Amino acid sequence: MAIFNSYLLGKARKSVGNITLCYRNMKNIAQAKVFSRRDNPTPEILEQRARMKVLVQLGRRLLVVVRKGFVGIGKGTTSNAFVALNMGAVSVDGSMVGTVEYTRLKVASGILDVPKVTVSCTPEGNSYSFSQDGEEETEEGLCSAEDCVYAVFIEEATSKVKLLQLKNRGEGGISSFTLPDGWGTEGIHVYCFAVSKNGKMASDSVYQTVE
Repeated sequence: MAIFNSYLLGKARKSVGNITLCYRNMKNIAQAKVFSRRDNPTPEILEQRARMKVLVQLGRRLLVVVRKGFVGIGKGTTSNAFVALNMGAVSVDGSMVGTVEYTRLKVASGILDVPKVTVSCTPEGNSYSFSQDGEEETEEGLCSAEDCVYAVFIEEATSKVKLLQLKNRGEGGISSFTLPDGWGTEGIHVYCFAVSKNGKMASDSVYQTVE
């Protein structure tokens, strides 16, 4: 703290950088601001940070998927919606390391009806067939024949992601797909969801049990 007289400043009452000027007892006083940080996180906070770290990293890899699957969710970004919804899909061990539970992961969320899709795989484990039931529009407007249906592949070991557009909801039929070179045959997770033709609404995603 310093006491000074200044005809130019008069009765100074302002802050400049980390210095605060004030007038007290008929004197101008300059004193430094005191910055303090209190950071003593609880185990719950540390677990939350571990979950968020894992989900933010995965969300970056899934960005092309998340932008389609979380349209119209609240006022935040689609990435924030993905992280918030999937906090419960990450387990944290005693070392505060988060692990994604892929069977609980949601890559899309919304009010549309979930599409009817089943998935099978060749014995070699790299070719997939998607069988869709043709669906008609409902009176509630949550299911349209023109809805786009998507499949998502995630390779657990590398977090590689592939987004595949299937047949429209009303068509039905079979769509076949072979994983690109460099993908393994183990730890492949598959999800399906629907998006309205105008891209403004989505359904919840469904984790697919591959037959």
